Amino acid sequence: MRIEVACQKADTTKAKGDLLEKLAKDLLSAQGYEVIEEVRITSAELDLLCKHKVNGKQIYVECKAQKDKIDSEILRKLLGTVDLHDYSEGWLISTAEFGKEAKGFVELWKSKPIEKSQKLSFYTPEKVIESLINASVIVNPPKEHAKQLLVSLDNVGTWLLVISKFGSFWAVFSLSAGVPNGALIYSAKTGEHISDNDTLKNISSLETSLNQYDLFIGEKSQLDIDFVTTSKNVPFPQVVEIQIGDSWNDYRPARPKDFVGRDDIQKDILNLLSRISDKTTETRIFAVTGNSGLGKSSLLAKLRDRSRNKHYKNKYFVFAVDIRGAKNPAYINASLLKCLQEAQANGFGDAMPLQLTDPEAPLSSESITSYLETLRKKDQVLCLVFDQFEELYSKPELFSVFHAAKSLMIDVAGCKTNFALGFAWKTDSTTHQDHPAYHMWHELSDYRKVYKLDVFDSGEISKAITIFEKEIGKKLPNELRHQIGYSCQGFPWLLKKLCINVYENLQKGEGSTSVFGEIDVKRLFESDLDELSPSELTCLKLIASKAPADWSEIIEISGLADLNRLVHKRLVIKSGDRLNIYWDIFRDFILTGSAPILPFNYIPTTDFSSFLNVSQILNKSSFLNSKDISYELSIKEGTVLNVGADLVMFGVADRNGAAFRLANGIESCSSQELLQKLRDKFGRHSLKIELYKKYLGKKISSNVIQSTLKQILPKVDYGDKTWATYANRLAKFLALTGYLMQAEKEWIVQDNGSPATNIANSHLTGKRKGIVFTGCASPSKVVELLMHIDKTGDLNINEIKKMGYRNALTILSRFNLVVGEGTYHTNTQQINNFGDIVSAVWGCSKDEPTLTQCLKKLELDEDITGLEMGIYISALYSLNWSEASRQRSGNSLRQWSIWLADGLKMAGIPTPPGRAKKTKP
Repeated sequence: MRIEVACQKADTTKAKGDLLEKLAKDLLSAQGYEVIEEVRITSAELDLLCKHKVNGKQIYVECKAQKDKIDSEILRKLLGTVDLHDYSEGWLISTAEFGKEAKGFVELWKSKPIEKSQKLSFYTPEKVIESLINASVIVNPPKEHAKQLLVSLDNVGTWLLVISKFGSFWAVFSLSAGVPNGALIYSAKTGEHISDNDTLKNISSLETSLNQYDLFIGEKSQLDIDFVTTSKNVPFPQVVEIQIGDSWNDYRPARPKDFVGRDDIQKDILNLLSRISDKTTETRIFAVTGNSGLGKSSLLAKLRDRSRNKHYKNKYFVFAVDIRGAKNPAYINASLLKCLQEAQANGFGDAMPLQLTDPEAPLSSESITSYLETLRKKDQVLCLVFDQFEELYSKPELFSVFHAAKSLMIDVAGCKTNFALGFAWKTDSTTHQDHPAYHMWHELSDYRKVYKLDVFDSGEISKAITIFEKEIGKKLPNELRHQIGYSCQGFPWLLKKLCINVYENLQKGEGSTSVFGEIDVKRLFESDLDELSPSELTCLKLIASKAPADWSEIIEISGLADLNRLVHKRLVIKSGDRLNIYWDIFRDFILTGSAPILPFNYIPTTDFSSFLNVSQILNKSSFLNSKDISYELSIKEGTVLNVGADLVMFGVADRNGAAFRLANGIESCSSQELLQKLRDKFGRHSLKIELYKKYLGKKISSNVIQSTLKQILPKVDYGDKTWATYANRLAKFLALTGYLMQAEKEWIVQDNGSPATNIANSHLTGKRKGIVFTGCASPSKVVELLMHIDKTGDLNINEIKKMGYRNALTILSRFNLVVGEGTYHTNTQQINNFGDIVSAVWGCSKDEPTLTQCLKKLELDEDITGLEMGIYISALYSLNWSEASRQRSGNSLRQWSIWLADGLKMAGIPTPPGRAKKTKP
């Protein structure tokens, strides 16, 4: 029997304290005591100092109105209080049962000498009820009457004493198919059956374990003997197990034979079950967590399958339930009972009738306790797992189901039998701190083990693709395997989606090697929707908005034909009589139109100059064979294939076997257009994101870049030299695309807003130009020339030299502000990136690493001379400059750096310094 001190949701904490006080005073009065002082009172706790009415003995009483089991620490604190204040006795009055350790404490205490053991008294719910009955405060529960109403004793569940502001009541759960589905209510003072609507409505408004069940099975509209046949009993829920796909390309959880990876987690969970059997662990609860699409459901289906193999079939029984089939709290207990019954049918434990009589403490039900004991004797372990558990806090109407699941969790954690309870929990869903789920996981953190799924590693990806090849009966080209492997970014859901995409291309006769260029999840999802009729799309959106949606409701609104077509296309999954979208990610896309932004982890195999050289001979209209590219560029064909693979991954090219062409949307491939495309891609590269998260605005070493790269690729095992090579290559690309700035041997994490044109220019012909900027023409002359070219449209190199602007042209070419060979014109796009000509020259010069060093030197010494500046730069870059070169270049660099410094101070662009060039009219 249990006791619940029940209030309405709107009641104050004092209201519950008052009810607890009333219960305590009734019990104390029955024992001859009266309260002389309230030491402390809260909503669920009450500390009282009491005095016997006859002998005057004072006792200290602690009252606990809680649902969680009493732990031994509460008893130790009671003992400490009694000893500290020299009270005659200490009592604990509890509405909750004692946990395992608390029971051990009580047994140990009773074994002490009588003069000591009498100092503490423990009133469990059963003893509290017994005392109240003996004192005639309440009557015995009317068991015979309940048996008559419910026809058979098999339909009578656990009795509950409810203390409320409406009075004290006996409640007994009515059972249907072995689980509670309603309750009968009686007056605790008279034993009279309560059947009037007003009282039942008042009781149903209380926050108790009763308000989730039908209390109106005793309405006055029928004779008592007919209640069982006319009750509004909730039908026994249909428990939905985790489904698996019919084939490898089914969007439902993978068939066990198709499942790959997660070996460590499988081993860990099976080891947990083994330790439960060996009684070497106290843990009974575990969670499988991870973001959407990482294969949590598939993992549970695999574990279920493994528990049936010859190694485990008589040791462990795994029963995996889809929580999306739940409509009411009875689903949780129905799942538990179904798990036990299925285990019995498979030879686990002894055969016996099973009844779950108390929804708040299901494992304490007499028949279930007996059954679990038979499991212990046979060293067998049952494991019930709830999949998609986050669904319980996604919809308010499912909160009651969540409460029932929490009760089961607490019961399993406390009982420590041969029974484990698991949950699959999506971690990228939102749990607010005021939601019960948030507090539940924190309260039970000491009781559970968490297994977190991450993305696939390269080995797992390779195994999955090999299974795909076996299914289609075709070996994929290595380059296609490579592309799929990198494109999926380790996400199992995307890997399956890409493989299905290739399969569909084969079915359409398009060939397996004519595949996607840049992976666009949104485009993949849109292709699913494009194949739907308007009515099917409407039906799909309706299901997404209500998921898990009711089958009959959707049929009534959209019709059976459209729904069946969606199920046939595997866009909708049926779980019992509930409907869901095949993936949570796809459901979010249907509702919001936004698809997940995948991190980009690709490491180029070559440098930018190779990118540019290959891309510039490609066209949009036709594929160019790698052999022809190799001949044209005088490079090895293997190098062409590597560069081509890079270009495909960066969305620059499309591939068909060993042939390539420019991707859609790319008209030509100038260095600036290519860099801009790369900039867009590197903007969401995981390395860039992580560097900006930790080091934005700071100077970092190559070692920091290397260690960060290792962090974002935790499952990759390279040698130290390979890590260093890849980190250096990526750093150069980030600098090229404007996300890093080189400063001597270090890097500044700073976004320049556009590709770093000066670095890009050093790759224009594939030949390395001078790293050091010497400022061989003044800012004024550089601006003058750019304005002149802009005004005239085109300017021949001979005219430029004749006008004395040869050095200024060198700087403009370096800055990529002019383009051409022999005849030059302005790079309008690059200039527009900065706004105007003067701003473009100033902005490009600011990106120059040499001038960055000059600025730092100028900050330390404002009076530095040109010669001193030349000496500093010559030494910094190990240049063999003569005395005259130091003077000349130093003066120029000082002039450029002062111009930059003035612009930084005034937050504007000052007039370019230098003597104006006098040209003939």
